[in-house]
Amino acid sequence: MTALIGISLSALILAVFIRDYNKTASIAIMIAASALIFLRIAADISGIFTALADISSGVETAASYLRLMMKVLGIVLITQFVADMCRDCGENALASQTETAAKVIVITMILPLFETVIKIVSGLLE
Repeated sequence: MTALIGISLSALILAVFIRDYNKTASIAIMIAASALIFLRIAADISGIFTALADISSGVETAASYLRLMMKVLGIVLITQFVADMCRDCGENALASQTETAAKVIVITMILPLFETVIKIVSGLLE
C-alpha cells in the first residue's frame, strides 16, 4: 500500500512542478504513474478472479452472472481511468462522453439479468 501511495504522491509532485514548463511531460508522468500502479495491483486482481472462479465453480448459473459482473466491473474501472486521464488533460467534455458511453454499455449488458430478476419476482407474486 505504501508503495502505491509513494508512486502517486511522487508523480503528483513531479507533474505539478513540471506542468508550468512542459505540459506534455506532466501528462506523460501521470500516465506512467497510472500504469505503474496498475501493474502493482494486477496480481491482486488476478487473485480476485481466481477466488471468484473457485466460488462459482459449483453452480453454472452463478458462474455466468459472476462473469457478467466482472465484465461490468472491468468496464467501470477502465472507464474511470480513461475519464480521469481526459480530465487531467483538460478535456472535460470527452471525459463526460466516455462515462456516458460506458453507462449505456453497462445497461445494455445487464438487461438480460434485469429481465431474469423481473421474471423471478413476477413469478413469486403470482
